[in-house]
Parts: sequence; structure tokens; C-alpha cells
Amino acid sequence: MKNIVKLLCSTVAIMALLLLPDVIFGFVNPNLAVCANTDKAGVMAVLALCLTFVSNKKFLIGFLAFFGLLQMTQFSSMAYFGVYLTPYAIDFIFLEAGDVATEIKDVWFKYLYVVPLVAVPYFVIGWLLCREKLYRFKIKYGWLFVALFFGAFCCKARTPRGAFQMMFKQTCFASFNTVNSYSVYFANILPEKIFGKKAEKEYPAYVLTNTDKGGAEPVNIVFVVGESINVNHFSLFGYSRPTTPKLEAFAKEHPAFVYKKAWAAAVNTMISLPMLYNIQVNPKNYRKLIKRDSYLFKMARENGFKVTYIEGQNESLLKKTSVSDTDSVFVYDEKDSAAKGEIGFLQNVFSKIDLNNGRNLVLVHRRNIHSPYKNNTMFEAEKYSVFADKETDSRINDYDNAVRYEDDVMVEILKFAQSSKHKTYFFFVSDHGEALGQNGIWGHGHLDAADLEVPFMYAVFNGTDDALSEKLTAKTVLCSHDVSLAVAEALGWRVEIPGEDLRVCQVNGRDSMGRAGVLKITPRADGTADFKLEK
Repeated sequence: MKNIVKLLCSTVAIMALLLLPDVIFGFVNPNLAVCANTDKAGVMAVLALCLTFVSNKKFLIGFLAFFGLLQMTQFSSMAYFGVYLTPYAIDFIFLEAGDVATEIKDVWFKYLYVVPLVAVPYFVIGWLLCREKLYRFKIKYGWLFVALFFGAFCCKARTPRGAFQMMFKQTCFASFNTVNSYSVYFANILPEKIFGKKAEKEYPAYVLTNTDKGGAEPVNIVFVVGESINVNHFSLFGYSRPTTPKLEAFAKEHPAFVYKKAWAAAVNTMISLPMLYNIQVNPKNYRKLIKRDSYLFKMARENGFKVTYIEGQNESLLKKTSVSDTDSVFVYDEKDSAAKGEIGFLQNVFSKIDLNNGRNLVLVHRRNIHSPYKNNTMFEAEKYSVFADKETDSRINDYDNAVRYEDDVMVEILKFAQSSKHKTYFFFVSDHGEALGQNGIWGHGHLDAADLEVPFMYAVFNGTDDALSEKLTAKTVLCSHDVSLAVAEALGWRVEIPGEDLRVCQVNGRDSMGRAGVLKITPRADGTADFKLEK
């Protein structure tokens, strides 16, 4: 009986130390504090009990070091983004390691506290167990209990129902979510990536009709995809700070200029761009990305357009967007001081494009306003340090200053579109949004409305297209596929998509095959919307 009491005391002590980082972090971010969820706490109690069975000290130290490292990634996600680390977010980290490194390079030191937050209590656990300060019910092969603990989670992750529960049911215990998320990643996602996926659903083929009547009639299309833009930080859309004064002036001078809110295609760039360029309405219909039968670049070439692609970020994105159907490609190097920022880069590229010669499709994927936000304005820091309210979070100040720079960049692009003597279409939508503390969330990569609402802008210069303009003007809020379909129409193609309700915006999570969740948004006439997460 005495040993049982000692065992229970050891279990409680280990469990308390395992959960201590959760408790402390709750003071940093109350939205992610521990709660009275007894079943999840009970799971961690089982893990604590399993550790008391282990007699092999090397295994104990190795396990605590490994699990502690996983916990650090969990708390890093919670600290930077304000959300738990999901299984597909783990995959995202590996897929976009370079992009993640760029995003945090100027702020990583602010989150170093997660290292001692986890390392100290885990070191104490190891010290107490290995120095026999806590009672251990030593079993020769006690490590098997720890293996069985994680094996149970991995078995659950291998079942469709279990995997979905583990992917999307986040709890207020970071430690439990670490077990959950990594079990799904190692038992489900990673094996599928290595060994292939089971048979998927077949989707009806798109019906493409070439409606081009003009043949060689000169026309230009400038399709701009913004980066990390939260529409609610544009004063053009009612934001209290004057972040976009030039766009507001442009809108007053051009009554036909259309600007509306829209819903992004996906939560990050690598997923969103291919969806936009391939008119992928349903994220689960990922075969569109392979077949490329409704690929805007290809459709443009078939109708005699010269295709110019301007990438404002890095060459790695070209692999994902597939630029085989282009005539010329330009990539921005933010380290190139000679370019004097993104405006200088774009001015240089625009000088090489003749919008008065034939047909042109110019696609521009932007760099601004991607984090670190200050990087976007570093060439003219003094000019773009307008917002510096000390009572406002510095991240919001930096973001709004980058929006002020965005205002100048967008007007520069609009001037380029206006420079042609031929009819020129201008389309703009952001690849995804950026959460700025709404619901406790920061950054992008989350299936949350705060991260997905983006701006749409449209104009036709030196000509008209009443049918398309009326169609876009009639919508209160647009889906990203509305924009892609409008670009296709301007290119001379009518695209019909059987089996899909085009009134519903389908926003993809962090997986190009739609496995990380799809948020279905049904816009209402009053500007609000209904949300449904499809797993």
C-alpha cells in the first residue's frame, strides 16, 4: 500500500511538471490557457504513470529530450501564430522551411522563452527520476508502456474517423495536442506521402468553351495577386487609419473602379496560387493541379496572349505555380538594393513589357505585405514609418506601415495598366489574408475568418466590358474562384464547373489535396456569411 501511494505521488508530480509549461504559457496568452478538461488531463496522467515504469535511464532521458523538442515546436506555434500546431502545419513547416525562416528571421528572438519554458520542467523530471528522487515502479521492459501509449494514438490516427477527430479537435492542453498532432503526422500524413494515397473521389470535368471572337484584337490583362493582405486594414475599405490614401483618391477619380471584399482561396501562398491559376473551386479536386486543363497561362497562350509572369517572392514558388506556359519570367530579389524595393523592381520589369503590342497577360505575384513587415519598407524606412502609436501592438504598426507602402505599389501597377492605348483589364486579389490578433490569432495559415478576408479590385481601361463589370459589381462579396473565372472570361473562355455550387467559397487549409480541412463560406447579401468547416 505504501508503494502505491508513492507511485501515485510520483505520477502526480510528473504530470504536474509535464503540464507546467501549459500553465505558465496561459499567463502569456490567456486564450490558450489550460482548462478543466479532465479526460485530456487524464491522458497526460497515463503518460506520467508510464514513465514511472521505465527502468532504463537512457530511454528516459532520450524520450524527455525528444518529446520536449516536439513540445517546443508546439509552443512556438502558439507563441507566434496564437494557435496550436496541427498535423498539416507540421507538414507545412517542412514544405516551406525557407519561407518560414524568412518570416521569423527578424522576430525569432522574441520567442526564445519557449525553450526554457519546456526545457526546465522536463530537465527536472529527468533529474528526479534518474536520481531516484521520485519513486519508480521499475519494470525491465517498462519502456514498452510508453511505446504502447503512443502506439494507441498512432492506431487511432490510421482510421479515417480517428484521424479527423485528432486533426481538427484541438483542446486547451498543448501537451495533449503535441501527442495528437505528431501521432497523426507520423502515422498518417508521412506514410501517405511516402507510400502514396488510396483511391480518391472522381470529379466531373470542367467544360471549357472558347468564346474569343476578336482573334488578334489587341487586349491586355494585368492580374495581380497580393500577399498577406487583411482587407480590414485598408482605409479604402473603412479602416480608421489612413493606410491607402492614393487608392481612395484613385477610386474617386475612376467611378468604374470596383473594389470589394473577397474570400481567399487558401490559407497560404503555396496552396492558394495553384488554385487561383488553375481555377480550382473544390480544394479536394486536386487533380486540377495535375491535369492543368483549366490553367490560365495555357488558356491565354491558346488565344494568342504573350504571358509574362512576375514573381515578387522567390524562385521556389515557380515550382508550385508551374510557369511552363510563359514567355518571360521575372523574379524579385529583396536583397538587391539596386532595385530600391518592390516598386523599383516592378518599374524596371514594366519598362520591358510593351502593352501596345498585341495581346498580353501579365501576372504579378507580390512580396509586400509578407512578414517580417518591416522588410517591405526597409529601402525607404523613414517615408513609411507613419504609424508608430506606442499604445498599439508594434506588429500592427509595422503591418499598417507596409499597407501604406502597398498603397504606393498598387497605384504604380494601376498606372502601368493605364499606360496602354488598347483595352486593358486589371484584376487584383490577395493569395491569403493575415490575422492581426483577432480571436487571439496572428499571421496566416489558419482556417479562421480573421485570416481569410482579402481585397478584390477590378477596372477596365481604354475600353469597356459591361457584361463582366456588371457580373462582378452585382456580387456583395466574391469568392477567389469568381476572380479566376473573370480572368478566364477576359481571356476569351467560358468555364462551366459541374457539381459545384459557385455561390459557396471553398477555402483550403494547409494541404494541396484538401485533407487539412476546407472552410465553406456562403456569403449573404448583407455582407455577412455562413461558415461550415468540412473535414
